Amino acid sequence: MMNINSVPFSYYGSYMSIFKHDGKLWIQSLHGKSKGNMDSIEILVTHNGSPVPFKVVENYTLLELVSDFGKVRICFNTAQKIVFYSTDGLGVRFTSHPKFNFEYNFHLGKKEAPYYIVNSYKNLTKYLVYTTNCSSHLSQSLTVDTTGSNKTANNSSFIDIFPKGDNSSTIAVVQDIPTNMQKPDNEKLDFSLIEKIAKQNFDRFAQQFQLVQPSYKNIQLDAIYTLWSATVFPEGNLEFASIYASNNKFPGVWSWDHCFMALALAGVDNQLAWDQMKVVFHHQDKAGQLPGSVSDSTIRWNFSKPPIHAYIFAKMAQKMTFTDTQLFEIHYWISKQVDFYLNYKDSNEDGICEYDHGNDSGQDNSTVFAQNTVVDSPDLSAYLIFAMDYLIKLSKQLNLPEQMEYWAKKKTILVAKFKSYFFDENNLPSAREMFTGKKIESQGLLPLISLVASKDLNQQEIEAITKNIKQHFITKFGIATEALDSPLYQDDAYWRGPIWGPSSVIMYEALKDAGEVKLAQQIAHSFCKTVKTYGFAENFNAKTGVGLRDKSFSWTASAFLYFANELHL
Repeated sequence: MMNINSVPFSYYGSYMSIFKHDGKLWIQSLHGKSKGNMDSIEILVTHNGSPVPFKVVENYTLLELVSDFGKVRICFNTAQKIVFYSTDGLGVRFTSHPKFNFEYNFHLGKKEAPYYIVNSYKNLTKYLVYTTNCSSHLSQSLTVDTTGSNKTANNSSFIDIFPKGDNSSTIAVVQDIPTNMQKPDNEKLDFSLIEKIAKQNFDRFAQQFQLVQPSYKNIQLDAIYTLWSATVFPEGNLEFASIYASNNKFPGVWSWDHCFMALALAGVDNQLAWDQMKVVFHHQDKAGQLPGSVSDSTIRWNFSKPPIHAYIFAKMAQKMTFTDTQLFEIHYWISKQVDFYLNYKDSNEDGICEYDHGNDSGQDNSTVFAQNTVVDSPDLSAYLIFAMDYLIKLSKQLNLPEQMEYWAKKKTILVAKFKSYFFDENNLPSAREMFTGKKIESQGLLPLISLVASKDLNQQEIEAITKNIKQHFITKFGIATEALDSPLYQDDAYWRGPIWGPSSVIMYEALKDAGEVKLAQQIAHSFCKTVKTYGFAENFNAKTGVGLRDKSFSWTASAFLYFANELHL
Protein backbone atom coordinates (compact mmCIF):
# COMPACT_ATOMS: atom_id res chain seq x y z
CA MET A 1 0.00 0.00 0.00
CA MET A 2 1.06 3.58 -0.54
CA ASN A 3 3.39 5.27 1.93
CA ILE A 4 3.14 9.05 2.07
CA ASN A 5 6.76 9.24 3.17
CA SER A 6 7.67 7.90 -0.28
CA VAL A 7 4.71 8.51 -2.59
CA PRO A 8 2.82 11.83 -2.54
CA PHE A 9 -0.95 11.79 -2.13
CA SER A 10 -2.55 13.37 -5.18
CA TYR A 11 -5.36 13.07 -7.70
CA TYR A 12 -5.72 12.59 -11.44
CA GLY A 13 -5.21 15.94 -13.17
CA SER A 14 -4.14 17.87 -10.07
CA TYR A 15 -1.19 20.23 -9.68
CA MET A 16 -1.31 19.69 -5.92
CA SER A 17 0.03 16.85 -3.86
CA ILE A 18 0.41 16.16 -0.15
CA PHE A 19 3.73 14.77 0.97
CA LYS A 20 5.41 14.14 4.30
CA HIS A 21 9.10 14.85 4.69
CA ASP A 22 11.38 16.03 7.46
CA GLY A 23 8.59 15.31 9.93
CA LYS A 24 6.17 17.79 8.33
CA LEU A 25 3.13 17.36 6.12
CA TRP A 26 3.02 19.66 3.11
CA ILE A 27 0.74 20.67 0.30
CA GLN A 28 3.12 20.78 -2.64
CA SER A 29 2.83 22.68 -5.91
CA LEU A 30 3.37 20.73 -9.13
CA HIS A 31 3.54 23.87 -11.24
CA GLY A 32 6.97 22.80 -12.34
CA LYS A 33 9.48 25.61 -12.57
CA SER A 34 11.71 24.51 -9.74
CA LYS A 35 11.67 21.29 -7.77
CA GLY A 36 13.38 23.19 -4.94
CA ASN A 37 10.24 25.27 -4.29
CA MET A 38 7.52 22.63 -4.27
CA ASP A 39 6.55 22.98 -0.59
CA SER A 40 3.66 25.46 -0.44
CA ILE A 41 1.63 25.03 2.72
CA GLU A 42 2.40 23.06 5.87
CA ILE A 43 -0.62 21.21 7.30
CA LEU A 44 -1.11 21.07 11.07
CA VAL A 45 -3.90 19.64 13.22
CA THR A 46 -5.08 21.86 16.08
CA HIS A 47 -7.07 21.32 19.26
CA ASN A 48 -8.24 24.31 21.32
CA GLY A 49 -6.16 26.55 19.08
CA SER A 50 -2.85 24.71 19.49
CA PRO A 51 -1.12 22.23 17.18
CA VAL A 52 -1.23 18.61 18.35
CA PRO A 53 0.77 15.59 17.21
CA PHE A 54 -0.77 13.31 14.62
CA LYS A 55 0.07 10.33 12.49
CA VAL A 56 -0.94 9.89 8.86
CA VAL A 57 -3.01 6.92 7.71
CA GLU A 58 -3.18 6.78 3.95
CA ASN A 59 -4.78 4.99 1.06
CA TYR A 60 -5.07 5.90 -2.60
CA THR A 61 -7.91 8.42 -2.27
CA LEU A 62 -8.15 9.28 1.44
CA LEU A 63 -5.77 10.59 4.09
CA GLU A 64 -6.54 10.55 7.81
CA LEU A 65 -4.57 12.67 10.27
CA VAL A 66 -5.07 10.80 13.53
CA SER A 67 -4.46 12.56 16.86
CA ASP A 68 -5.28 11.73 20.46
CA PHE A 69 -8.34 14.00 20.14
CA GLY A 70 -9.76 12.60 16.92
CA LYS A 71 -8.91 12.75 13.25
CA VAL A 72 -9.00 15.01 10.22
CA ARG A 73 -9.94 13.37 6.93
CA ILE A 74 -8.61 14.65 3.62
CA CYS A 75 -9.86 13.95 0.11
CA PHE A 76 -9.69 15.62 -3.29
CA ASN A 77 -13.09 16.92 -4.39
CA THR A 78 -11.78 17.85 -7.84
CA ALA A 79 -8.30 18.15 -9.27
CA GLN A 80 -8.29 21.76 -8.06
CA LYS A 81 -9.78 21.30 -4.57
CA ILE A 82 -8.67 19.47 -1.45
CA VAL A 83 -11.28 19.11 1.29
CA PHE A 84 -10.41 18.71 4.99
CA TYR A 85 -13.13 17.37 7.29
CA SER A 86 -13.39 16.67 11.01
CA THR A 87 -16.29 15.95 13.35
CA ASP A 88 -14.14 15.69 16.48
CA GLY A 89 -13.77 19.35 17.40
CA LEU A 90 -10.38 19.50 15.69
CA GLY A 91 -9.12 22.36 13.57
CA VAL A 92 -6.68 22.65 10.70
CA ARG A 93 -3.84 25.16 10.42
CA PHE A 94 -2.33 26.09 7.06
CA THR A 95 1.12 27.64 7.42
CA SER A 96 2.65 29.08 4.27
CA HIS A 97 6.14 30.08 5.52
CA PRO A 98 6.42 33.09 3.17
CA LYS A 99 9.88 33.50 1.71
CA PHE A 100 9.31 37.01 0.41
CA ASN A 101 7.41 39.97 1.85
CA PHE A 102 4.81 39.81 -0.89
CA GLU A 103 3.94 36.17 -0.26
CA TYR A 104 1.77 36.54 2.82
CA ASN A 105 -1.88 35.49 2.99
CA PHE A 106 -4.49 38.02 1.90
CA HIS A 107 -7.63 38.27 4.08
CA LEU A 108 -10.56 38.90 1.73
CA GLY A 109 -14.34 38.63 1.53
CA LYS A 110 -17.23 39.84 3.64
CA LYS A 111 -16.89 40.18 7.39
CA GLU A 112 -19.36 37.36 7.94
CA ALA A 113 -17.86 35.22 5.16
CA PRO A 114 -14.08 35.71 5.02
CA TYR A 115 -11.69 33.77 2.84
CA TYR A 116 -7.97 33.86 2.17
CA ILE A 117 -5.57 33.83 -0.75
CA VAL A 118 -2.17 32.24 -0.13
CA ASN A 119 0.13 34.00 -2.59
CA SER A 120 2.75 31.32 -3.15
CA TYR A 121 4.99 33.26 -5.51
CA LYS A 122 7.95 30.93 -5.16
CA ASN A 123 6.08 28.04 -6.76
CA LEU A 124 4.02 29.98 -9.29
CA THR A 125 0.55 29.59 -7.86
CA LYS A 126 -2.06 30.94 -5.49
CA TYR A 127 -4.36 29.03 -3.19
CA LEU A 128 -7.87 29.92 -2.14
CA VAL A 129 -8.61 28.84 1.43
CA TYR A 130 -12.16 28.90 2.75
CA THR A 131 -14.90 26.99 4.52
CA THR A 132 -18.40 26.06 3.37
CA ASN A 133 -19.56 25.24 6.88
CA CYS A 134 -21.25 27.95 8.94
CA SER A 135 -20.12 26.18 12.10
CA SER A 136 -16.45 26.62 11.15
CA HIS A 137 -14.44 29.72 12.03
CA LEU A 138 -11.53 31.23 10.08
CA SER A 139 -8.74 33.41 11.45
CA GLN A 140 -5.36 34.62 10.30
CA SER A 141 -2.04 35.20 12.03
CA LEU A 142 0.44 37.32 10.15
CA THR A 143 3.90 38.73 10.78
CA VAL A 144 5.50 40.58 7.86
CA ASP A 145 8.67 42.64 7.65
CA THR A 146 7.46 46.25 7.60
CA THR A 147 10.63 47.77 6.14
CA GLY A 148 9.29 47.44 2.61
CA SER A 149 12.23 45.30 1.56
CA ASN A 150 11.71 42.86 -1.31
CA LYS A 151 14.44 40.62 0.00
CA THR A 152 13.79 37.42 1.88
CA ALA A 153 12.74 37.94 5.47
CA ASN A 154 11.71 35.99 8.54
CA ASN A 155 7.97 36.25 7.94
CA SER A 156 5.21 34.05 9.31
CA SER A 157 1.69 33.52 8.07
CA PHE A 158 -0.92 30.94 8.93
CA ILE A 159 -4.66 30.40 8.61
CA ASP A 160 -6.69 28.55 11.22
CA ILE A 161 -10.01 26.89 10.43
CA PHE A 162 -11.66 25.43 13.53
CA PRO A 163 -15.12 24.58 14.88
CA LYS A 164 -17.18 27.20 16.71
CA GLY A 165 -18.27 24.60 19.24
CA ASP A 166 -16.71 21.51 20.78
CA ASN A 167 -19.00 19.15 18.89
CA SER A 168 -19.10 21.07 15.63
CA SER A 169 -17.67 19.76 12.40
CA THR A 170 -14.91 21.47 10.47
CA ILE A 171 -14.74 21.78 6.71
CA ALA A 172 -11.80 23.48 5.02
CA VAL A 173 -11.11 23.78 1.31
CA VAL A 174 -7.76 24.53 -0.34
CA GLN A 175 -8.17 25.36 -4.02
CA ASP A 176 -5.37 25.74 -6.57
CA ILE A 177 -5.76 28.94 -8.64
CA PRO A 178 -2.56 29.39 -10.66
CA THR A 179 -3.92 32.07 -13.01
CA ASN A 180 -7.07 34.13 -12.43
CA MET A 181 -8.46 35.00 -9.01
CA GLN A 182 -11.35 33.00 -7.60
CA LYS A 183 -14.05 33.41 -4.99
CA PRO A 184 -15.33 30.51 -2.88
CA ASP A 185 -18.09 28.42 -4.39
CA ASN A 186 -21.35 28.51 -2.50
CA GLU A 187 -21.59 24.75 -2.43
CA LYS A 188 -22.62 22.24 0.16
CA LEU A 189 -19.96 19.57 0.56
CA ASP A 190 -20.88 16.02 1.48
CA PHE A 191 -17.56 14.49 2.48
CA SER A 192 -18.79 10.91 2.28
CA LEU A 193 -19.93 11.55 -1.31
CA ILE A 194 -16.63 13.22 -2.17
CA GLU A 195 -14.77 10.20 -0.80
CA LYS A 196 -16.99 7.79 -2.73
CA ILE A 197 -16.52 9.60 -6.04
CA ALA A 198 -12.74 9.85 -5.60
CA LYS A 199 -12.53 6.10 -4.99
CA GLN A 200 -14.73 5.38 -8.00
CA ASN A 201 -12.51 7.52 -10.23
CA PHE A 202 -9.35 5.71 -9.16
CA ASP A 203 -10.98 2.29 -9.42
CA ARG A 204 -12.22 3.10 -12.93
CA PHE A 205 -8.67 3.98 -14.02
CA ALA A 206 -7.18 0.90 -12.34
CA GLN A 207 -9.69 -1.48 -13.90
CA GLN A 208 -8.27 -0.78 -17.34
CA PHE A 209 -5.12 -2.73 -16.48
CA GLN A 210 -4.79 -6.47 -16.84
CA LEU A 211 -4.96 -8.22 -13.47
CA VAL A 212 -1.77 -9.80 -12.18
CA GLN A 213 -1.08 -12.70 -9.86
CA PRO A 214 -2.34 -12.15 -6.27
CA SER A 215 1.23 -11.87 -5.01
CA TYR A 216 1.76 -8.81 -7.23
CA LYS A 217 -1.68 -7.22 -6.76
CA ASN A 218 -0.68 -4.62 -4.16
CA ILE A 219 2.40 -3.44 -6.04
CA GLN A 220 0.36 -3.28 -9.25
CA LEU A 221 -2.15 -0.98 -7.56
CA ASP A 222 0.72 1.13 -6.23
CA ALA A 223 2.12 1.39 -9.76
CA ILE A 224 -1.25 2.37 -11.19
CA TYR A 225 -1.69 4.95 -8.43
CA THR A 226 1.76 6.38 -9.15
CA LEU A 227 0.74 7.10 -12.75
CA TRP A 228 -2.79 8.21 -11.87
CA SER A 229 -1.68 10.63 -9.19
CA ALA A 230 1.20 12.06 -11.27
CA THR A 231 -1.11 12.96 -14.16
CA VAL A 232 -1.82 16.68 -14.59
CA PHE A 233 -4.46 18.32 -16.74
CA PRO A 234 -3.58 20.58 -19.71
CA GLU A 235 -2.19 23.88 -18.43
CA GLY A 236 0.24 26.43 -19.83
CA ASN A 237 2.79 24.67 -22.03
CA LEU A 238 1.08 21.30 -21.60
CA GLU A 239 -1.56 20.94 -24.29
CA PHE A 240 -2.59 17.44 -23.24
CA ALA A 241 -3.00 15.41 -20.06
CA SER A 242 0.56 14.63 -18.98
CA ILE A 243 2.16 12.21 -16.57
CA TYR A 244 4.94 13.90 -14.65
CA ALA A 245 8.24 12.12 -14.11
CA SER A 246 7.45 12.36 -10.41
CA ASN A 247 5.15 14.54 -8.37
CA ASN A 248 7.70 14.34 -5.60
CA LYS A 249 10.95 15.84 -6.93
CA PHE A 250 10.56 16.01 -10.72
CA PRO A 251 7.44 17.99 -11.68
CA GLY A 252 7.61 17.94 -15.46
CA VAL A 253 7.77 15.77 -18.56
CA TRP A 254 11.27 14.83 -19.72
CA SER A 255 11.57 14.00 -23.39
CA TRP A 256 12.28 10.33 -22.97
CA ASP A 257 10.55 9.61 -19.64
CA HIS A 258 7.22 10.17 -21.37
CA CYS A 259 7.96 7.32 -23.78
CA PHE A 260 7.83 4.71 -21.02
CA MET A 261 4.56 6.01 -19.64
CA ALA A 262 3.12 5.86 -23.17
CA LEU A 263 4.38 2.31 -23.66
CA ALA A 264 2.84 1.12 -20.38
CA LEU A 265 -0.51 2.67 -21.33
CA ALA A 266 -0.63 1.42 -24.93
CA GLY A 267 -3.46 -1.09 -25.19
CA VAL A 268 -4.72 0.04 -21.78
CA ASP A 269 -5.69 3.70 -22.21
CA ASN A 270 -4.78 4.45 -25.81
CA GLN A 271 -5.76 8.10 -25.72
CA LEU A 272 -3.67 8.82 -22.65
CA ALA A 273 -0.81 6.82 -24.19
CA TRP A 274 -1.00 8.91 -27.37
CA ASP A 275 -1.17 12.14 -25.38
CA GLN A 276 2.07 11.23 -23.58
CA MET A 277 3.90 11.21 -26.92
CA LYS A 278 2.13 14.17 -28.45
CA VAL A 279 2.62 16.49 -25.47
CA VAL A 280 6.37 16.62 -26.19
CA PHE A 281 6.21 16.50 -29.99
CA HIS A 282 3.82 19.45 -29.81
CA HIS A 283 6.92 21.51 -28.96
CA GLN A 284 9.21 20.08 -31.63
CA ASP A 285 10.94 23.09 -33.18
CA LYS A 286 11.34 23.88 -36.86
CA ALA A 287 14.75 22.18 -36.92
CA GLY A 288 13.25 18.97 -35.51
CA GLN A 289 14.67 19.14 -31.98
CA LEU A 290 12.57 18.12 -29.00
CA PRO A 291 12.92 20.08 -25.77
CA GLY A 292 14.71 18.33 -22.95
CA SER A 293 11.72 18.80 -20.67
CA VAL A 294 8.34 20.50 -20.54
CA SER A 295 6.09 21.52 -17.68
CA ASP A 296 3.10 23.80 -17.48
CA SER A 297 5.41 26.74 -16.82
CA THR A 298 8.80 25.90 -18.30
CA ILE A 299 10.38 24.52 -21.47
CA ARG A 300 14.06 23.60 -21.32
CA TRP A 301 16.10 23.34 -24.52
CA ASN A 302 19.59 22.90 -23.06
CA PHE A 303 19.64 19.17 -23.75
CA SER A 304 17.71 16.88 -26.06
CA LYS A 305 17.19 13.35 -24.82
CA PRO A 306 18.03 10.30 -26.99
CA PRO A 307 15.89 9.70 -30.09
CA ILE A 308 14.18 6.56 -28.83
CA HIS A 309 10.78 7.76 -29.99
CA ALA A 310 10.57 5.71 -33.20
CA TYR A 311 11.53 2.67 -31.14
CA ILE A 312 8.71 3.38 -28.69
CA PHE A 313 6.13 4.08 -31.38
CA ALA A 314 7.02 0.74 -32.97
CA LYS A 315 6.56 -1.06 -29.65
CA MET A 316 3.31 0.79 -28.92
CA ALA A 317 2.00 -0.35 -32.30
CA GLN A 318 2.26 -3.93 -31.06
CA LYS A 319 -0.24 -3.06 -28.31
CA MET A 320 -2.58 -0.58 -30.01
CA THR A 321 -3.67 0.44 -33.50
CA PHE A 322 -2.74 3.91 -34.73
CA THR A 323 -5.12 5.67 -37.10
CA ASP A 324 -3.85 6.82 -40.50
CA THR A 325 -3.91 10.39 -39.19
CA GLN A 326 -1.73 9.38 -36.26
CA LEU A 327 0.65 7.48 -38.55
CA PHE A 328 1.10 10.55 -40.75
CA GLU A 329 1.82 12.60 -37.63
CA ILE A 330 4.35 10.03 -36.41
CA HIS A 331 6.02 9.95 -39.83
CA TYR A 332 6.29 13.75 -39.82
CA TRP A 333 7.64 13.93 -36.26
CA ILE A 334 10.24 11.19 -36.64
CA SER A 335 11.39 12.45 -40.05
CA LYS A 336 12.02 15.89 -38.55
CA GLN A 337 13.72 14.39 -35.52
CA VAL A 338 16.11 12.23 -37.54
CA ASP A 339 16.88 15.12 -39.88
CA PHE A 340 17.69 17.25 -36.84
CA TYR A 341 20.34 14.76 -35.76
CA LEU A 342 21.78 14.39 -39.25
CA ASN A 343 21.92 18.15 -39.80
CA TYR A 344 22.82 19.51 -36.37
CA LYS A 345 24.33 16.72 -34.26
CA ASP A 346 27.12 15.78 -36.64
CA SER A 347 29.31 18.83 -36.15
CA ASN A 348 32.41 17.38 -37.87
CA GLU A 349 30.26 16.05 -40.72
CA ASP A 350 31.74 12.56 -40.68
CA GLY A 351 28.34 10.90 -40.96
CA ILE A 352 28.23 9.87 -37.27
CA CYS A 353 26.01 11.85 -34.91
CA GLU A 354 27.33 12.79 -31.50
CA TYR A 355 26.25 13.55 -27.96
CA ASP A 356 27.48 16.94 -26.77
CA HIS A 357 26.95 15.91 -23.16
CA GLY A 358 25.85 12.88 -21.19
CA ASN A 359 22.49 14.52 -20.50
CA ASP A 360 21.72 14.24 -24.22
CA SER A 361 22.02 10.45 -23.97
CA GLY A 362 19.60 10.10 -21.06
CA GLN A 363 22.33 8.26 -19.15
CA ASP A 364 23.67 11.54 -17.83
CA ASN A 365 26.88 10.52 -16.10
CA SER A 366 27.60 7.21 -17.81
CA THR A 367 31.31 6.44 -17.74
CA VAL A 368 31.23 6.97 -21.51
CA PHE A 369 31.24 10.69 -20.64
CA ALA A 370 33.82 10.54 -17.86
CA GLN A 371 36.34 12.64 -19.81
CA ASN A 372 33.87 15.46 -20.50
CA THR A 373 34.38 15.33 -24.22
CA VAL A 374 31.93 15.31 -27.12
CA VAL A 375 31.17 11.65 -27.78
CA ASP A 376 30.30 9.49 -30.76
CA SER A 377 28.24 6.87 -28.94
CA PRO A 378 27.01 3.82 -30.88
CA ASP A 379 23.62 3.74 -29.18
CA LEU A 380 22.76 7.06 -30.86
CA SER A 381 23.50 5.70 -34.31
CA ALA A 382 21.57 2.53 -33.47
CA TYR A 383 18.50 4.55 -32.48
CA LEU A 384 18.74 6.49 -35.73
CA ILE A 385 19.13 3.30 -37.78
CA PHE A 386 16.03 1.89 -36.13
CA ALA A 387 14.18 5.17 -36.76
CA MET A 388 15.14 5.13 -40.44
CA ASP A 389 13.96 1.54 -40.75
CA TYR A 390 10.69 2.51 -39.07
CA LEU A 391 10.28 5.43 -41.48
CA ILE A 392 10.79 3.07 -44.41
CA LYS A 393 7.98 0.85 -43.11
CA LEU A 394 5.69 3.82 -42.43
CA SER A 395 6.41 5.28 -45.87
CA LYS A 396 5.39 2.00 -47.47
CA GLN A 397 2.28 1.75 -45.33
CA LEU A 398 1.27 5.35 -46.11
CA ASN A 399 2.12 5.06 -49.82
CA LEU A 400 4.99 7.56 -49.76
CA PRO A 401 7.44 5.98 -52.25
CA GLU A 402 9.82 8.95 -52.41
CA GLN A 403 10.16 8.98 -48.61
CA MET A 404 10.68 5.25 -48.63
CA GLU A 405 13.56 5.57 -51.11
CA TYR A 406 15.04 8.57 -49.29
CA TRP A 407 15.24 6.81 -45.92
CA ALA A 408 16.44 3.53 -47.45
CA LYS A 409 19.47 5.35 -48.90
CA LYS A 410 20.14 7.18 -45.62
CA LYS A 411 19.93 3.95 -43.67
CA THR A 412 22.32 2.05 -45.97
CA ILE A 413 24.96 4.76 -45.56
CA LEU A 414 24.58 4.99 -41.78
CA VAL A 415 24.62 1.22 -41.20
CA ALA A 416 27.91 0.88 -43.08
CA LYS A 417 29.55 3.67 -41.05
CA PHE A 418 28.04 2.43 -37.79
CA LYS A 419 29.50 -1.05 -38.15
CA SER A 420 32.91 -0.05 -39.46
CA TYR A 421 33.43 2.76 -36.95
CA PHE A 422 32.09 1.40 -33.66
CA PHE A 423 32.68 -2.36 -33.63
CA ASP A 424 36.08 -3.71 -32.59
CA GLU A 425 37.85 -6.98 -33.28
CA ASN A 426 35.82 -8.61 -30.50
CA ASN A 427 32.56 -7.66 -32.25
CA LEU A 428 31.69 -5.26 -29.42
CA PRO A 429 30.63 -1.62 -29.91
CA SER A 430 32.52 1.14 -28.14
CA ALA A 431 32.02 4.87 -27.87
CA ARG A 432 34.67 7.14 -29.37
CA GLU A 433 35.90 10.68 -28.91
CA MET A 434 34.34 12.81 -31.60
CA PHE A 435 37.45 14.81 -32.61
CA THR A 436 40.04 12.04 -32.53
CA GLY A 437 38.00 8.89 -33.10
CA LYS A 438 39.86 7.40 -30.16
CA LYS A 439 38.09 4.53 -28.41
CA ILE A 440 36.70 5.49 -24.99
CA GLU A 441 37.57 2.96 -22.32
CA SER A 442 34.23 2.46 -20.60
CA GLN A 443 32.38 -0.50 -19.16
CA GLY A 444 29.07 1.29 -19.22
CA LEU A 445 25.88 -0.25 -20.55
CA LEU A 446 25.25 2.61 -22.98
CA PRO A 447 27.24 1.30 -25.99
CA LEU A 448 25.55 -2.09 -25.68
CA ILE A 449 22.20 -0.48 -26.37
CA SER A 450 23.40 -0.75 -29.97
CA LEU A 451 21.44 -3.98 -29.80
CA VAL A 452 18.27 -1.99 -30.65
CA ALA A 453 19.57 -2.19 -34.23
CA SER A 454 19.89 -5.98 -34.06
CA LYS A 455 18.19 -6.35 -37.44
CA ASP A 456 21.33 -4.87 -38.99
CA LEU A 457 23.86 -6.71 -36.81
CA ASN A 458 25.35 -10.07 -37.65
CA GLN A 459 25.10 -13.07 -35.34
CA GLN A 460 28.65 -12.66 -34.05
CA GLU A 461 27.93 -9.09 -32.95
CA ILE A 462 24.67 -10.07 -31.30
CA GLU A 463 26.34 -12.95 -29.46
CA ALA A 464 29.26 -10.77 -28.33
CA ILE A 465 26.91 -8.12 -26.87
CA THR A 466 24.73 -10.74 -25.22
CA LYS A 467 27.71 -12.52 -23.70
CA ASN A 468 29.07 -9.24 -22.34
CA ILE A 469 25.72 -8.46 -20.72
CA LYS A 470 25.47 -11.91 -19.13
CA GLN A 471 29.01 -11.83 -17.77
CA HIS A 472 29.21 -8.27 -16.47
CA PHE A 473 25.78 -6.62 -16.01
CA ILE A 474 23.24 -9.16 -14.77
CA THR A 475 22.37 -9.42 -11.08
CA LYS A 476 19.46 -11.08 -9.37
CA PHE A 477 17.87 -7.62 -9.17
CA GLY A 478 18.09 -6.77 -12.86
CA ILE A 479 20.52 -5.24 -15.34
CA ALA A 480 23.14 -2.78 -14.06
CA THR A 481 24.23 0.32 -15.97
CA GLU A 482 27.95 -0.21 -15.31
CA ALA A 483 29.73 -3.53 -15.33
CA LEU A 484 29.81 -4.93 -11.80
CA ASP A 485 33.56 -5.55 -12.08
CA SER A 486 34.30 -2.10 -13.50
CA PRO A 487 36.68 0.07 -11.44
CA LEU A 488 34.21 2.92 -11.98
CA TYR A 489 31.18 1.01 -10.70
CA GLN A 490 29.37 2.66 -7.78
CA ASP A 491 26.34 1.44 -5.85
CA ASP A 492 24.65 4.84 -5.90
CA ALA A 493 26.02 7.01 -8.68
CA TYR A 494 23.12 7.44 -11.05
CA TRP A 495 24.13 5.76 -14.34
CA ARG A 496 27.40 4.28 -13.08
CA GLY A 497 25.91 1.11 -11.67
CA PRO A 498 22.29 1.30 -10.52
CA ILE A 499 19.40 -0.49 -12.22
CA TRP A 500 16.90 1.76 -14.00
CA GLY A 501 13.45 1.21 -15.45
CA PRO A 502 14.13 2.69 -18.91
CA SER A 503 17.37 0.83 -19.55
CA SER A 504 15.67 -2.37 -18.37
CA VAL A 505 12.78 -1.91 -20.82
CA ILE A 506 15.08 -0.97 -23.71
CA MET A 507 17.37 -3.96 -23.16
CA TYR A 508 14.40 -6.27 -22.66
CA GLU A 509 12.96 -5.29 -26.03
CA ALA A 510 16.35 -5.28 -27.78
CA LEU A 511 17.26 -8.74 -26.50
CA LYS A 512 13.83 -10.08 -27.39
CA ASP A 513 14.15 -8.68 -30.93
CA ALA A 514 17.60 -10.26 -31.20
CA GLY A 515 16.21 -13.67 -30.32
CA GLU A 516 17.55 -13.68 -26.75
CA VAL A 517 14.10 -14.13 -25.22
CA LYS A 518 15.20 -16.06 -22.13
CA LEU A 519 17.67 -13.39 -21.06
CA ALA A 520 15.13 -10.65 -21.79
CA GLN A 521 12.55 -12.34 -19.57
CA GLN A 522 15.12 -12.88 -16.83
CA ILE A 523 15.77 -9.13 -16.74
CA ALA A 524 12.06 -8.35 -16.65
CA HIS A 525 11.28 -10.87 -13.90
CA SER A 526 14.19 -9.63 -11.78
CA PHE A 527 13.09 -6.03 -12.18
CA CYS A 528 9.52 -6.85 -11.12
CA LYS A 529 10.73 -8.70 -8.02
CA THR A 530 12.96 -5.76 -7.11
CA VAL A 531 10.10 -3.30 -7.47
CA LYS A 532 7.82 -5.54 -5.41
CA THR A 533 10.31 -5.33 -2.56
CA TYR A 534 11.61 -1.77 -2.86
CA GLY A 535 8.88 0.22 -4.62
CA PHE A 536 9.11 2.71 -7.46
CA ALA A 537 12.44 4.31 -6.75
CA GLU A 538 14.21 6.35 -9.38
CA ASN A 539 16.82 3.59 -9.54
CA PHE A 540 18.09 0.64 -7.53
CA ASN A 541 21.37 -0.59 -6.08
CA ALA A 542 22.41 -3.29 -8.55
CA LYS A 543 23.99 -5.46 -5.83
CA THR A 544 21.36 -5.18 -3.08
CA GLY A 545 18.23 -4.04 -4.92
CA VAL A 546 17.63 -1.21 -2.46
CA GLY A 547 15.66 1.70 -3.95
CA LEU A 548 17.58 4.94 -4.40
CA ARG A 549 16.79 8.65 -4.77
CA ASP A 550 13.20 9.69 -5.53
CA LYS A 551 10.89 6.90 -4.34
CA SER A 552 7.87 7.65 -6.57
CA PHE A 553 9.11 7.62 -10.13
CA SER A 554 6.53 7.22 -12.88
CA TRP A 555 8.83 5.53 -15.39
CA THR A 556 9.71 2.90 -12.80
CA ALA A 557 6.02 2.25 -12.22
CA SER A 558 5.50 2.21 -15.99
CA ALA A 559 8.33 -0.29 -16.52
CA PHE A 560 6.76 -2.59 -13.94
CA LEU A 561 3.29 -2.34 -15.49
CA TYR A 562 4.74 -3.01 -18.94
CA PHE A 563 6.69 -6.04 -17.76
CA ALA A 564 3.71 -7.34 -15.77
CA ASN A 565 1.66 -7.30 -18.94
CA GLU A 566 4.45 -8.85 -21.02
CA LEU A 567 5.14 -11.63 -18.53
CA HIS A 568 1.46 -12.22 -17.66
CA LEU A 569 2.29 -11.93 -14.00
